[in-house]
Amino acid sequence: MMKPTEAQRRRHIIDSTIAVLVRDGVEGTSLSRVAGEAGVAKGIICYYFSSKDGLYDAVLASVRERMVNAVLADAEALDDPWQRICTFVTAHLRYVRRHRAGLLALRHLAATRAGGSEVSDHLAVWREQKAWLAATLTEGQESGAFRSFDTVVVATAISGALESGLLQWAHNPALDLDRYARQLLDLFEPGICEALDERRFA
Repeated sequence: MMKPTEAQRRRHIIDSTIAVLVRDGVEGTSLSRVAGEAGVAKGIICYYFSSKDGLYDAVLASVRERMVNAVLADAEALDDPWQRICTFVTAHLRYVRRHRAGLLALRHLAATRAGGSEVSDHLAVWREQKAWLAATLTEGQESGAFRSFDTVVVATAISGALESGLLQWAHNPALDLDRYARQLLDLFEPGICEALDERRFA
């Protein structure tokens, strides 16, 4: 039987930590419980991650990388700026629906600021996604597809609406995320894609 590689073992320990975080919360998560979940000795975890804070930082980085890569992959393959944003929204919700544990673990860590203090970045995934939205909105304006508006404000509004829906879904998995995405996009499309009659402000 082939032995797991270093990367596979790290990934297994990270996934086991996510499972314990979701089940027991930050207060109930210990290296011993993670070791029991992963089926490895506690010393193995310390070897790979040095400490519990180091392990939490690895969880933050891993969830961020997986989520950002999955969400942006399909969107960046498109040329139409509005379709890119639509795909971003739907891919984001589709990803978290399939990886609920990662989202919940991320929220547990963010809520408690758990991790290696200055090296921890609990908001990285949301900040990067908002930056991508702002850049895509700017490209749409430059190509003439979008009307004039403050791209940072609109990117913040879309990102905030997404996170609000995900927060509701985290507490109520029965929430229809597909319907939520459709309504969110229907709400934003006229303000982004259709020029306002400037005479209303004359």
